Amino acid sequence: KKKKVVKAADVDDFEAKLAEAGANQNDGEEPVEKEVVEVDNGDPLKGTGIWAHDETANITYPLLLNRFFTLLHSQHPDLASSGSKSYKIPPPQCLREGNKKTIFANIAEISKRMKRTDEHVTQFLFAELGTSGSVDGSRRLVIKGRFQQKQIENVLRRYIVEYVTCRTCRSPDTELNKGENRLYFVTCNSCGSRRSVTAIKTGFSAQVGKRRRQQG
Repeated sequence: KKKKVVKAADVDDFEAKLAEAGANQNDGEEPVEKEVVEVDNGDPLKGTGIWAHDETANITYPLLLNRFFTLLHSQHPDLASSGSKSYKIPPPQCLREGNKKTIFANIAEISKRMKRTDEHVTQFLFAELGTSGSVDGSRRLVIKGRFQQKQIENVLRRYIVEYVTCRTCRSPDTELNKGENRLYFVTCNSCGSRRSVTAIKTGFSAQVGKRRRQQG
């Protein structure tokens, strides 16, 4: 993934050296409008100049590489900028309320960043933590039990992997919609792929937790 960035930088350096040596001048041809990448011999996106279908002039390898990255950036900007785009969401803000409750203060903001409903994220949290809770007047999630911020982070990470990230192109720009047979589907806005996701198993983790406490 990093190789693409390195190659693009190398092409830019090589093109700069060619320009200094006068190798990219268009030999009296009329100037062509340039919009995306400034190439003297035509526009690689519009197919003008040396990129025209009926053009027989030899095209150098660096120019071909340059055209590849130009098209990649035009059609798939996320892939061109960074192969593994990091998903930036704020860390969960966890507060302790007494000895038996934990407040997840910014769940509404995090859910909005992920483009998911508070209810769906809350349902997953409760299932994974084996607990229950409620939402207060400030849209803060009040969770029954004492939980560390790291525990909430780990659950959110699993949620992102399962219900947010595209498994084809790794983009976080997805939507969660209800489809046929009561199934939910994650649809990627970057590459268009679609996959079904498993239903949240509510109560399963809570039952396991209770058994463990009874055994102890």
